[in-house]
Amino acid sequence: MTTFNDVIDRAMFLQQDYRLDKLYVNDNESFTMFITQFLLNSIDTFDGVLDSLSYHSEVIDDNTIYIFDRELTSKEIYILALGISIEWMSNNLLDITQMNLHLSTRDFKAFSEANNLQRKSEVLNTMRENYYKNITDYQLSNISSLPFFGGN
Repeated sequence: MTTFNDVIDRAMFLQQDYRLDKLYVNDNESFTMFITQFLLNSIDTFDGVLDSLSYHSEVIDDNTIYIFDRELTSKEIYILALGISIEWMSNNLLDITQMNLHLSTRDFKAFSEANNLQRKSEVLNTMRENYYKNITDYQLSNISSLPFFGGN
């Protein structure tokens, strides 16, 4: 079965962030709990999935791990990992500390921060387009499984 950690590991290769890396090294349990929330959001937004993304928890060596009730395909894992990256980027974009930088009295700093936020917003939109393109490709490669075309 596919674990949440399988998806999270894949997501960590899609992005580089020193804050996540540091959290992973300093407190792996907190890291996993934190990223799991992004994965749960990714599960909820994966509307085009062809099979259930249901999961359950198991306690192994005093650690609670979450496991999907079926083996996910590599493409499903990739799409969920993309969703984690989008959730992380969206979280960063909405970070109030980024907004507070605009309150500086220096016009140059406010201007450069505005450009930074605009660029992050553009990157997030591109990530979302890629996410939905991957869902569409996933569905098209499994078109016979879609209800309209004779699937369940």
